Amino acid sequence: MKRILLLVVALAAAVSVSAHKADTLSYASAESVGMDGKYLSTTIDSLVEYAMSQHAFPGCQILVARHGKIVHHKSYGHHTYRRYRAVENDHIFDLASCSKVMGATIAMMKLVEDGLIGLDEPFSKSFPYFVGSNKEDVTLREFLAHQGGLVPSVNVYRIMHDEQGRLREGLFSYTPSEEYPIEVYKNMWARKDMREIVYKAVADTPLGPKKFRYSCMSFLCYPYVVESLTGKGYEEFLRDTYYEPLGADAIMLNPAHKYPKNKILPTEVDTVYRNDLVHGYVHDESAAMLGGVSGNAGVFANTESMAKVLQMLLNGGTYGGKRYLKRKTIEEWTSCQYPDNRNRRGLGFDRPIFSNSPELSFDDAYPAPSATQKSFGHYGFTGTMFWVDPAEDVIYIFLTNRVYPNRSIDALGRESTRTKCQEAVYEAIRRFEK
Repeated sequence: MKRILLLVVALAAAVSVSAHKADTLSYASAESVGMDGKYLSTTIDSLVEYAMSQHAFPGCQILVARHGKIVHHKSYGHHTYRRYRAVENDHIFDLASCSKVMGATIAMMKLVEDGLIGLDEPFSKSFPYFVGSNKEDVTLREFLAHQGGLVPSVNVYRIMHDEQGRLREGLFSYTPSEEYPIEVYKNMWARKDMREIVYKAVADTPLGPKKFRYSCMSFLCYPYVVESLTGKGYEEFLRDTYYEPLGADAIMLNPAHKYPKNKILPTEVDTVYRNDLVHGYVHDESAAMLGGVSGNAGVFANTESMAKVLQMLLNGGTYGGKRYLKRKTIEEWTSCQYPDNRNRRGLGFDRPIFSNSPELSFDDAYPAPSATQKSFGHYGFTGTMFWVDPAEDVIYIFLTNRVYPNRSIDALGRESTRTKCQEAVYEAIRRFEK
C-alpha cells in the first residue's frame, strides 16, 4: 500500500512538472508546430533586408512563436546607420506605445481583478486631479478603450517653453537636489512637483464626444494610481507582479543605469529640450518629463522577455505553473468594448478592424490581412509592434528603432514591413497545411 501511495505521489509530481513545462516557452522547429519554416525565415529575412536598404530602420529584432514554441528569433542590422554595433537577441528597444500594454494595461488588469479599482466607476475616484474637471465622470473602461473623449496628447512643448520658445525658468536643473529629484536625462533633472504639473495639464485639456479617439492622456496617469493603491512604485509593482516571476528580466524602465549601454538601441535626436541622441532614456517627451515613469511610454524590452508576458496572456493567465491573471479577465480586456460605436479597441489592447480578412490588401487591412477577430496587440511610435492570435496560437513581435536619427521619413510604414512579416506567419501555417 505504501509503495502504491509513493508511486501515486511521484506520478502526480511528474504530471505537475510536465504541466509547468508545457505552459512555458521553448525553442523548436517551425515544422513541429505546423509551419513552413523555410518559407517563414526566407520571407522575413527578405522583407527586413529590403526595408533596411530603404533606410526604414537601422536594425530590428523579430520573434515568432506558436503552440508555446519559438520558431523564429533573429536580430538584423545595426544600432545605427554607422553600422558599428550589430543588433543581438539580448539587446533592448524603447517600446514606445507598446508600453501601454507591457506596463500600464497589465498593471491595471491586476488592480481591477483584485478589486482595488472598478472598470465602470469614475476614474477620478482613484485619480483626484480629475475631480472638478470635465473628466470627473469618465470611467476607467472608457479611458482604456480610447472612448472617453480625450485629446491625443498633452502639449509638452507649451508646458516647458515660454512664448519666446525658451525653456521655462525653474523647471529643470543640471544637478540633482531635493528640489530637483526627477531624472529626465543625463545631467537634466526636473522639479519635484513635475508630476503634478503634468497631471493638472491633462486635467485642463478639452473633452470631446465619447467616440473612438486614440489618446495617450489617461496612460500618463496610471502609474500614480498603481502607486497610490498598492503602496509600491510603478516599476516595482510591475517587476514583482510580472517581470521577475516570469523570468522576463530584460523588461524595465529607465535602463540607462540598469543595463549595458551597448545593449540598448538609441532612438531619436531630441530637438525639443534634451538636444541629444536619446539613448537609454525614454524617447517620448511627456514620459521623459515624468522621469520615464509613465504608462504611455517608457518600457524597454527585447523580444524574448516580451514573449513571456504575451505567452502568459495566451495561456489564459498562467506561465510556469503560476497564475498571474484570471482567464476571464484576459478575455474581457482583449475583447471589443464598444462595437456599436465602431470602436474596435479592447481595454488597453488594439484589435483588428472589423472587416479584416485575408482577401484584403495591406492598404485596406489592419494589422495584417489574416489576423483574426480573436487577435490583439499594439503598435509603438519607435517602430515596435506585437500581436497575439489565440485562434492560431501565435505570438509575433517586431522591434526596431525606426525613428533613428529622426522621424522625418517613415519608410517602415510606407513599406508595411511589420505587417508583411506578420502575414508571412499566417502564410507559413497555410503552406504547411497544404
